[in-house]
Amino acid sequence: MPRSLFALPLLLFLLAPVAKADQASLPGCEAPGALYKTLKDQLDSKEFRRLDFQPREERQRQVLSELFAKYPREAAAYRWWIMQAQQLRGQEPEQIATIQKQLREQEAAHPGDPLALYLYASSLRGTNTPESIRMLEKAQTLAPGFAWPSLDLAQIYSSGKFVDKLKFAEELTRFWTACPTSQDQQARWMLVKVPDLQTHVAKAVRAELAKTNDPDRLKDYEFLWGLEFRTTSAQKFPELRQQVAADVKRLEQIRNPNPDADWANLLIQGSRQVNATPESITASEDALLAKYPHSDQAFSIAYKRWTTAHPEPDAKDVAAWKTYRSDWVAAAKQWFENYPDNFFPPETYRYSLLWHDDAIDEKQGITLIEAYLKASVQNEGPAAEADSDENAASTLLNHHWDPARALALLQRSRQLELDRRSKMEHFKRDDQSDSELKDQATSVAKYDREYTGPILLAAMRAHRPDAVTPAIKASVEAPRAADDKDESQYWLRRARLAAVEGEQQDALGYYQLALRTRSKPPGYERGKLTDDLSDETHTLWTKLGGTEVAWTAWSQPATPADAAKADDARWEKPTKTLPTFELADLSGKTWSVKSLNGKVVLINLWATWCGPCNAELPQLQKLYEQAKGRSDLQILTFNIDEDLGLVEPFMKEKGYTFPVVPAYSYVVNLLDGYAIPQNWVLGPKGDWDWTQVGYGSGDAWVKDMLAKLDAVKAGG
Repeated sequence: MPRSLFALPLLLFLLAPVAKADQASLPGCEAPGALYKTLKDQLDSKEFRRLDFQPREERQRQVLSELFAKYPREAAAYRWWIMQAQQLRGQEPEQIATIQKQLREQEAAHPGDPLALYLYASSLRGTNTPESIRMLEKAQTLAPGFAWPSLDLAQIYSSGKFVDKLKFAEELTRFWTACPTSQDQQARWMLVKVPDLQTHVAKAVRAELAKTNDPDRLKDYEFLWGLEFRTTSAQKFPELRQQVAADVKRLEQIRNPNPDADWANLLIQGSRQVNATPESITASEDALLAKYPHSDQAFSIAYKRWTTAHPEPDAKDVAAWKTYRSDWVAAAKQWFENYPDNFFPPETYRYSLLWHDDAIDEKQGITLIEAYLKASVQNEGPAAEADSDENAASTLLNHHWDPARALALLQRSRQLELDRRSKMEHFKRDDQSDSELKDQATSVAKYDREYTGPILLAAMRAHRPDAVTPAIKASVEAPRAADDKDESQYWLRRARLAAVEGEQQDALGYYQLALRTRSKPPGYERGKLTDDLSDETHTLWTKLGGTEVAWTAWSQPATPADAAKADDARWEKPTKTLPTFELADLSGKTWSVKSLNGKVVLINLWATWCGPCNAELPQLQKLYEQAKGRSDLQILTFNIDEDLGLVEPFMKEKGYTFPVVPAYSYVVNLLDGYAIPQNWVLGPKGDWDWTQVGYGSGDAWVKDMLAKLDAVKAGG
């Protein structure tokens, strides 16, 4: 295997000696166009992403080596190099140490050089963060006009152990004051946390775009529109839409020598935000499909049109779902062919059909699985092996195929995960807060629990009691952990362990406890009535000679009290305090925690681009219609679209009437990242009582949510 990208002596060209604090020798706000174009075209292109892992590594080494030689006093290529290593810390933690060593040598060879200080300090973030802060501040002192140390300091102060909201705002403001039209994606992401700063940046970007005809730069109109809608009151949206309409008209008149699908899509997105007619949007999309038939944007249009034309049937309609799945598989195969860059490597996406195509038999399925495993490592490298092994094993177990192979994959995946953790012990981050460390420990414990279930199932089916290691046995037999909220899964693991070890009577007892503590009874999902737990239990029952009459009595559902207790496990107690808010919705009405006191409140977090959100929103609309006449309940939604101008047209298109509060900045500041959809429940006193992440599909969503809200009202 060729040497790692991070281990090459790339810094031979770095940092020619300069006069102390020579501002002219330091990188500016933007990299030279040729450097930026090389990074984009060579290391962020479709052609590059289609390379296998090893040729891709070789291309990276070659391109970066050439850029370091050609632009020794520019930061962009070095920042890209460091960022790649930081992103890979979880898989290859030793790589960042290699970079740190080389940059330390360069800093020592060029004392007093702000660029050398900055680059070495940037590589130290997460390893020796206090030293990184000291060196970044020193670089600022040596060169007050050098903006990039401020951005790194803002990142350090934005979250984690060193979080400091005041210093974060100061450093980010310092960066954006120096670079008010920056195209840096990290800087733009953090910008949302300082709403007042967004107004300043929006004005600067609009002024910048007004004086350029460069099509690549003009694509920043989409970023600008998002800023302007997020910093404008809903009452002034009509006026802002007129401005966007003028922008779109100007873009249509610009002579673009190299038009592409991105440019066409920019015009479509602008037209959507000015409430263009559906007919005109469709015509523009048709033109894009005709001119750029294999582009990412063409696939996005095709996929949206297909899903709109093929709404999911009722969960219990078996025949309709059979037709739906068949149609989806046929469409997916066509997408794989028409949009190869969206579905690369193809083996991965052919493998995904196993979850939808009932016509695939065991032989065909195993062939697809093995091709997926090979392609995954070939394209993503050894770091992908643990996840792909686990995915493939899950598919084999789900289809009841080759349990011995599933077991071998799970064992290898587990060993790779343990090896990764061992490496991480030597490269621990030092910038994680106590809550982050606690969450990480909880996540590790949860992974370990979830790992034992499938490996015990595979061992049971493969008749391999030797696969149960002492560690697995001790883990399963230990008392249920306080953070293990799924009691049913706890008893299921106990049952499988007993079955593998030949203690069949004990296994039946544990299976019965698993049946009686599950959060929901089995139901139809996507046209199939699945009850794996009952099936697994019934197999053992029959094997031991039990009758069907006795089975019916023995396996009776949980009592209502047990079911309610189990259902609570689907909700989590928040780990944060909900900050007070005073936010206006799209109609101009202001909402605050104080104004909602006395009511039980459901706040739903969503975005127009979120697939699970789009599945949940029709249910939310039904809930809103049922609850809007009640004075004791309030249904509210927090929208987190960056392109806020698209939300009102979306609401009109779908016919939704629930209140929508633009809350992107509020949510990002609260959660430092998020998963959606989420549901928050506030009690009558304004306390944040419960949170639920993800959409649990099913016809009972509205009923279950109302029951939860009523339980909170009653003090439950």
